Amino acid sequence: MPAKRAPRPTARPIAVESVAAATVQLARAPVASAPVANAPVAIAPVAIAPVASTPNADSGSPDAYRRRPRQSRGQARVELLLDAAAAVIAEQGLHAATAEAIALRARTAKGSLYQFFPNRDAVLAALALRYADEMRAIHERAFPIDPHGLPLDRLIDRIVKPLAEFHDTHPAFRRVFATVEGPGDDTRSAPTRLRAQLFDSFVDRLDVLFAARNPKLATRDRRRVALVAASLGQSLLARRGRAVAAEKKPLLDDLRRILLAYLQPVLEPPAVKTKGEAKPAPKKR
Repeated sequence: MPAKRAPRPTARPIAVESVAAATVQLARAPVASAPVANAPVAIAPVAIAPVASTPNADSGSPDAYRRRPRQSRGQARVELLLDAAAAVIAEQGLHAATAEAIALRARTAKGSLYQFFPNRDAVLAALALRYADEMRAIHERAFPIDPHGLPLDRLIDRIVKPLAEFHDTHPAFRRVFATVEGPGDDTRSAPTRLRAQLFDSFVDRLDVLFAARNPKLATRDRRRVALVAASLGQSLLARRGRAVAAEKKPLLDDLRRILLAYLQPVLEPPAVKTKGEAKPAPKKR
């Protein structure tokens, strides 16, 4: 009798979720690199990693949309719902932005909201994404290509003023990006991840800018200065957003003075005179 063939091993199905999770972990793995003091920095062109343009980019989180609009009419309805959510949050707070309240403010049925979003948290995630895109565009316009010929106080104004204006015209921004505790793959934590990406991108831009202003500054010191400057701006702009109208301008002026006093000794250090340098001749009377 012919020998029986051994049964072929049955291939076990691979969970798509496991592959996605592994891919995200590999993408997030940091690349080890030792900073070198006073290392030359390539100023132009410089690629700054953009903020993810989709809610599930770089995070593995589910898409905020149940159904993405493909026509202009559907997109207009989505924008109307996001505008309504922003208005409710600005006037009544984050917890008041329920699906019912958003639909009521948009003057539409609650079922219209559920056509595009699975729940209220998905609406907030989409709103945070829209804010992140607008903030990224401000960053790109605010940072000059060649910062050498610009005085430091004007350079600070060029960056700080558009950010302050954005906070003034988007009062729901700071509330949407408030810290939300939740699993990393939860839609509720999408604003927190976007906020972290925005901050890191802003620090990267400052780092490149400071390298152009003072190439002799050590890499580690330059990164620390960029982190401190970004943290100062973030904290005072958030405090300014909660202030009454009469305090907004003084707080903005204080922020500009603080940044100038902190950055000037670092980015514009006084020239050190050498021993052989000739002293200026005294003026004749």
